[in-house]
Amino acid sequence: MEHTNGLKHHYFYSVGLSYKKADAEIRGKFSLDTQAKKRLLEQAKSEGIESLIVTSTCNRTEIYGFAEHPFQLIKLICENSNGSVEAFQKVGFVYKNQEAINHLFRVGTGLDSQILGDFEIISQIKTSFAESRALGLINTFWID
Repeated sequence: MEHTNGLKHHYFYSVGLSYKKADAEIRGKFSLDTQAKKRLLEQAKSEGIESLIVTSTCNRTEIYGFAEHPFQLIKLICENSNGSVEAFQKVGFVYKNQEAINHLFRVGTGLDSQILGDFEIISQIKTSFAESRALGLINTFWID
């Protein structure tokens, strides 16, 4: 999944970290409260990122969105949390295009949860979508 913004190619990425590789202490450093999520979204918009959502729970902090390079999204997480790029490189993940879409579906359906089939995450993703849409950060590549 890619789209062209002018002459630049933007790819769909999922970047973040979860309980699978990051312990509770590290996850806490990357945690984003409501204000941090709002700051992150506003920063993304000011940096020219057209479309993304961000989720942060006790088990994961993740961004799904379009960017030229995943570091643009990793930087947003690190600059709006107490996490560092070095720590992210050790425990974080980056998925691109179809892999990112697959990951989003695994998370949304609870297949990627500590408790298999945990459906709380889908409402959190829905809330994240609404927060992004309120700031104009959802484009036609997201289905409403």
